[in-house]
Amino acid sequence: MQDYDVIIIGAGPAGCATALAIAKRNTKKCLRALVVDNADCSAYKIGESLPAAARPTLSMLHPTLLSQITQDTANGLHEMCTGNASAWASPDLHETYSLMNPYGAGWHLDRALFDETLRKACDSMLCKGKFIAVRRIDRTNVDLGQASIDWEVDVESAEQGNILTFRAQWLVDATGRRAVVASKIGAKMDKHLDLLSFYLVLHKSDIDHYQDSATSSKPTEDTDSRTLIESAPSGWWYSARLPHDRRLIMYTTTPSDPSARIARKVTGFMDMVRQETTHITKAMGDEAWPLYEPSTAKFTQCTAAGSSVLRPYASWESAPAVPGCSDAQGLGRGWCAIGDAALAFDPLSSQGIITALKAGALLGSLLANYFYGRDNPPVNPQKLDGEGVVRTISEAYEHVRIKYEEGRSYYYNAVSRFDPTDEQGIGDTKLRGGNFRVQQRELKSH
Repeated sequence: MQDYDVIIIGAGPAGCATALAIAKRNTKKCLRALVVDNADCSAYKIGESLPAAARPTLSMLHPTLLSQITQDTANGLHEMCTGNASAWASPDLHETYSLMNPYGAGWHLDRALFDETLRKACDSMLCKGKFIAVRRIDRTNVDLGQASIDWEVDVESAEQGNILTFRAQWLVDATGRRAVVASKIGAKMDKHLDLLSFYLVLHKSDIDHYQDSATSSKPTEDTDSRTLIESAPSGWWYSARLPHDRRLIMYTTTPSDPSARIARKVTGFMDMVRQETTHITKAMGDEAWPLYEPSTAKFTQCTAAGSSVLRPYASWESAPAVPGCSDAQGLGRGWCAIGDAALAFDPLSSQGIITALKAGALLGSLLANYFYGRDNPPVNPQKLDGEGVVRTISEAYEHVRIKYEEGRSYYYNAVSRFDPTDEQGIGDTKLRGGNFRVQQRELKSH
């Protein structure tokens, strides 16, 4: 049995940011934090857009993070994002440029490398293994006049395969949309509306075998480093140039829409993107002069993309009073979800990674404040108790949720060019676009 103050389950951006924020404020080296890491470093993970506004947070979390990402970008391991271009309310392209951004350019990341960079910064706190179980543990020591309640967590070690048991006062669920830890504790995931994202990662073509005198003026490189978004009758399309001569193409719609069945197969997906987009199709090159090889897969990849909210976000249980006990102020156990485990967004927002980093930075600082304030109350008059941590992080999450839902409503209401007209019959295929838009507009705040 090993004791910690905080155990973080999950070593993605949210979990690592929480751990790094704790470490930054752990000036006396008395706060013990553990990060349980079950990541597959070799697996491709969608979620590559990181806005330039993340730069201050990265610098705050660890002194080498931003410089490492900058160096990796210079070495071609990440791509710069020079702006956003969208054909949304109209077919015309509307652009924002990184030159106008006070933080500069953002990134299209090699997501696996980015996550590994974060994990390396947390190296001394990492435990490679798979989360198995969590239990509430109540203990009373009458002789010492103390009552304590903690969490016990079982982890299957990645190195030896045996079960390791850890104990802590605080648990952080950073396991993504499934919120594995919080669901075992009793929290419920409130799904607002289901969306699915179908995607392909295309690899650069061997242009040489197309080259002849008649086609020598054709482009041989994909030079578009913007984020591209185009609305479509039954959803919307997204594309970004990735490192290592790749391009991501993604289509988002509702599971019940007929286009979802078409997009599931690569042939249908590629037919749809060429029929429904102008600018993304141009970035791929025309069919006679493709910049990217056709996919040899039969099916596209698919991932959940709807927005969801965990209820509650966090919770605190105070230790019970014991007759004759001394002051047990600050004793108890708490948990909090972070990242997609707490709030998951429609990918239209492009806020997943930056929100995870900022929320992790906040939660880590709150937990450090709690432990240092608990142990040194005269030194820290602004200390937080357990309920204060829960209240503060929950209020921050609610602010983010409300702002997201307002923005989401605005953008989906801005698109009316695919709405059905009075002359269109019920069976008209164009109606499927109108139905998709109506579903998005009718999504109410929770």
